[in-house]
Amino acid sequence: MKPGDKAKLTKQTFLHKGIFIFTGSTVEIKEIQNEKAIVIYNDKEGYPHDLEMNLTDLAPVS
Repeated sequence: MKPGDKAKLTKQTFLHKGIFIFTGSTVEIKEIQNEKAIVIYNDKEGYPHDLEMNLTDLAPVS
């Protein structure tokens, strides 16, 4: 995976700053650093949020 690619979240649904981040959501990879990635998650209203995720919590979109 590289910046600009789309990925699906495999991590179980969790709460981040008052927003539920759902398993199976599609995110865009913004940046990759070692074993972590900064991804852009769009909430149900369409607002983008930057999240730091482990690469193991992401799967390529097929």
